[in-house]
Amino acid sequence: MSQGTPEPLEDDEQYDGLEELLAGIPELIRRLGETEETVAALVEELANYPAGGPWLWEGLEPGAQRALWIELDAFVTWLQNRILSHHASKEGWIAPCWYKHPDAVEQLTALMVAHKASYHPKSKGPSHALVDWFQRCLWPTMDTLKQRQTFKQCLQKREHEEPYAPGMNLVANDKDFTAFVDATVPEAPAAAGPKAPGPVPEDPETGLPQWMVDPGTGEIIEPPAGDEPPDPEAEYARHG
Repeated sequence: MSQGTPEPLEDDEQYDGLEELLAGIPELIRRLGETEETVAALVEELANYPAGGPWLWEGLEPGAQRALWIELDAFVTWLQNRILSHHASKEGWIAPCWYKHPDAVEQLTALMVAHKASYHPKSKGPSHALVDWFQRCLWPTMDTLKQRQTFKQCLQKREHEEPYAPGMNLVANDKDFTAFVDATVPEAPAAAGPKAPGPVPEDPETGLPQWMVDPGTGEIIEPPAGDEPPDPEAEYARHG
């Protein structure tokens, strides 16, 4: 046997290797099944999410809205009882009627989502995520609500108080806005349709279409007897 050629395996070694491969097949099938289930669950979850994610209030179906309300209520209750209620100044508290303040609902929803991102990942390694949630999410959000006096009247009167002067509401696509866009943004060009055929070039000497005159000899090209005369525009397109 030439040098470098591997020695043939003995029958027992071949059998042992094949047996080992066969023994691993059930485990591979099990892992493949788990992977398929995981992928199917992810596809279903993504397909059921509305555009904008599961926290975009106006994009949620009634059932999803109800579920989000329940989840947000549990988070706000935990936040007030666990953290905020221990502060001496009630100006930083959350009023019991928080759900009647649309601006607060949006901010508290964002705060809850950030909390989920910081606390819920299955990671055992230490990180700054929890501190970041407090310093970059919780306190700036609560300071914003305090500065804008979102809950001030409600906390003082211990009941929900509507704003004294409701803010101005905007209307999307009003006539002034539409006129502004039309005046400042050019319209998109229309989609190009099929190009209209131009005039068929003629031979200067005979006055016949160029495709009917042989460019080398100047002779007129006669169509075979019995054939229909070709369409000039089609012939011109074919000959370039």
